[in-house]
Amino acid sequence: MQWSPPVRVPGPVRALPAVCYAVVVLVASVVDPPAGGVAPTGPLGLVGVDKWLHAVGYATLTLLVAYALRATTGRRIALAVALAVAYGGGIEVVQTLAPFRVFSLADMLANAVGAGLAGLVLWVETRRRASERLRDASTPE
Repeated sequence: MQWSPPVRVPGPVRALPAVCYAVVVLVASVVDPPAGGVAPTGPLGLVGVDKWLHAVGYATLTLLVAYALRATTGRRIALAVALAVAYGGGIEVVQTLAPFRVFSLADMLANAVGAGLAGLVLWVETRRRASERLRDASTPE
């Protein structure tokens, strides 16, 4: 079987999933929440389900932004994390304009934790892959 180079997806197409997801997060963040709300405590009983949803949501956004940026270096991964955290902060500010939403530092912290954890996972994975490439390159054939 012959090797073929990976398909290079153009930048605007790579950004599309992140942009679409960001729009979904924006809409979900400004619409009137469901009457029942979400369960008061989440997994492990440490924080509410809403904080877990924030963390998972912004981890996902970070991964999508990293994909759009082709983040394979620490700087690009840090940029992806920073953009996701800034977006989360912006959403919290926008929520001050919605009559049924409030600004929450706890939500911002949950956003940042999720984005940071995703960035850490990406960074560890890029280090692992770089190490693998070095090992493969130094192995005689």
